[in-house]
Amino acid sequence: MSALLGTSTGIRIAVALGLSGSAWCSGAIMSFSAFAGPALLDPLPSAVSSNAPCIWEHLYNRGKKTMPPIAATTALAHAYAAYSIPNPLSLDAIQRTRNLFALAGVLTVLIVPYTLLAMQKTNSALATKSNVLKAKSDKGLTGETVYPVDEEAKTLLRRWNLLNTGRALLPLAGCAVGIVAVFF
Repeated sequence: MSALLGTSTGIRIAVALGLSGSAWCSGAIMSFSAFAGPALLDPLPSAVSSNAPCIWEHLYNRGKKTMPPIAATTALAHAYAAYSIPNPLSLDAIQRTRNLFALAGVLTVLIVPYTLLAMQKTNSALATKSNVLKAKSDKGLTGETVYPVDEEAKTLLRRWNLLNTGRALLPLAGCAVGIVAVFF
């Protein structure tokens, strides 16, 4: 029986926001690993490939500004559902549903500590590569000269793609747990 049977519209909206927010976060994060990251490693015109770390930094900074607030809002929606959901079944069923919604929220917002703990070293190394390229550009050293993406930058971009895929799985797991709370 669905945990949403007999619940208020507000709770159903919170559940819908939590589920869709977790799924959206996962998809947005995964798009960087599935499309943007590999594109930076593909054979490209040298002027583009030489700036791969700078392009990565630009994409990363956009994600850094948008994803944590969306994940936090999504986690709050899950938390509201966890706190507010009444369940006509039993005290055990109420507690199970609340625990699942709480877990869904925690999994979604874990993208922030995951980024800080698991990805920081790689992010810092890529940012350093980007800063070196920008400094060369500021000094007029790039001009027509092309600086190919070095093997270290390629290795860092590949590692970042893998780590970012792991990060994308957190809100996806949050969505899955939320679905279990609703339907099972």
